[in-house]
Amino acid sequence: MGAPLGQAGVRLAAAAVGAVGLGIPLDCVVQAIPVPAEQALLPRRQGALAGVVLHEGALVPVVDLARWVEVGTAPERRRGGARILVLHEAGRTLGLQVDSVDGLVEVPCSAIARLHHDEHPDEVFHSAAHVSESGQVLSLLDVGRLATLAASWHQAAPQAASPALPVAAAAAGVAASVNHALLQLDGVRLGVPAANLAEVMIMPALEQYGSGVAGAWCLWRGRQLPVLAPGALPGLPQAGDAPLLAVLEHDGLALGLPARAALALQAFAFEGSDLTATVYDADGKEVRLLDTAALFARCPEALLSKRAAGAATIAAIQDGGVANGEACIVFEAGGPAATPIGAVEQILPLASGSGATMPWNGATLPLVDLRPPVLAGAPGHVLVVSDGGSCAGYVVTRVTLLVPAGSGRRYCLGAVEFITIDTPEGRASYRIVALAQAAIRA
Repeated sequence: MGAPLGQAGVRLAAAAVGAVGLGIPLDCVVQAIPVPAEQALLPRRQGALAGVVLHEGALVPVVDLARWVEVGTAPERRRGGARILVLHEAGRTLGLQVDSVDGLVEVPCSAIARLHHDEHPDEVFHSAAHVSESGQVLSLLDVGRLATLAASWHQAAPQAASPALPVAAAAAGVAASVNHALLQLDGVRLGVPAANLAEVMIMPALEQYGSGVAGAWCLWRGRQLPVLAPGALPGLPQAGDAPLLAVLEHDGLALGLPARAALALQAFAFEGSDLTATVYDADGKEVRLLDTAALFARCPEALLSKRAAGAATIAAIQDGGVANGEACIVFEAGGPAATPIGAVEQILPLASGSGATMPWNGATLPLVDLRPPVLAGAPGHVLVVSDGGSCAGYVVTRVTLLVPAGSGRRYCLGAVEFITIDTPEGRASYRIVALAQAAIRA
């Protein structure tokens, strides 16, 4: 019944019918659409059908749970937010009428419990989930059972025909619709591809570092999560003012996006070449759709969320050393190395065609390529380092990790200093280099 997120838990669309909070597996939710003023009827002598709606050219039956079971009365705050959730499971599509759609939640498996232990065919709920952030208890809807019990659904075309549909759409130049999670920013509704939304959580405590690396970060699932600053996206609120933090993932990296509220799920087609594209929902309201890949390409600080891997382990080092008093950035430049973050002004993608210099902040920035000669001319990133008022850019292959202050141990082996941290793969050590003092080749 779940929509698994690795081993972390399940993603649910939260909704309400009367006084009942519902949790619906995210991979079963196609779209939330307005309730028509006059719903077409399909008369039956029994059952819970509220009517029929047209969705993307298909006639979809709509179930009203209140006709089956006692659901109580919707609170005043939910009134006026009625929607029809279009659900899909195993080739079957049907609608569920709800009083409100309350956004997206991620619930760990430990917070889900099966409470009804029979297999009665007339029941669609057997488990409940506790959402720790809000304290809400959601009744988990078994969409397959709902369709079977209602005995009403729209049957999808045979599976054999499905693979040809996206190809045909692409050949015709038509963008395919995909589910987007709608997030409320400051005066802007942002649509984020649901596949890239890992979690929406209460804004955690943030730590500041650097002057241009990312501004703020927090720990998320054992990783350093850079938080986007205002200006990265239209209408993005200040992290300190936003009550929620949406976590976006792309190609193994992660970014935190401050948000005012998580609104709903809707399907849209993204057409355009910019960071965002403007579309309009069924109510005629503007939505900015986000190109996740373009966002991550513009935010090299996302590399700080990558887990440490493959670094050499120094087995000879036993307990000892001192805690690192300053955060360090770990980077690759033919080999792994670390540098104190205090002198790093900014991390930039290496501009194509850059030679010995590149423009930066209205001036010419000298570049020092720390990579092996074989990598000269390849894509990379630039660590802008300040030293006594002057700045230089050090070219590296990529930034891999941020080591917060106090989370590692510093050691000296002869004249060489290392920082050692514990990773999921074991203890890893990185040579510390002061970029502001000497150009090194790792």
